[in-house]
Amino acid sequence: MMATLIDQLMSELNQFIAQDSVDDQEKQWAMRQTTDPQLQAVLKQLSTTDIKMIAVLGQVGASRAKALPAPTGLSQATISRGLTKLARLGLAVKYRDLTNNKEVLVRLTPTGQQVAQLHTQLDAAIAQQAQAIADDYSDAELARFVTLMKRIREIRI
Repeated sequence: MMATLIDQLMSELNQFIAQDSVDDQEKQWAMRQTTDPQLQAVLKQLSTTDIKMIAVLGQVGASRAKALPAPTGLSQATISRGLTKLARLGLAVKYRDLTNNKEVLVRLTPTGQQVAQLHTQLDAAIAQQAQAIADDYSDAELARFVTLMKRIREIRI
């Protein structure tokens, strides 16, 4: 019986991860929130990693590129590639620190800020639905589930 439940849990997790694609439901939701064809075209080109960087920049404002790995959980190399892509798409501007020419700073453009705002709205909508689901469980049950998910995430083979 336990193996069956583990199989079901892993199947659900794999399906959850598979939802995160180039044309996932979240991106479709964001595209439905705007009638701007340019913004829709940009949204189509964004990966989850790109959106994660935009969301962090939307929260912290202008930032040093080297400070972004910690809040995003992404490597410096991934950040560097992502910021280049965001700049190419017109969502972020990279520039040099006037006091230290080696330091790269980045900030969102107005279009990038629109994407960050859409992400904030999406997070709120998902959180509301998740809370409605979580209301069926006790705090202790949810805490155990969080622990289970963390332990599964930490599996190393």
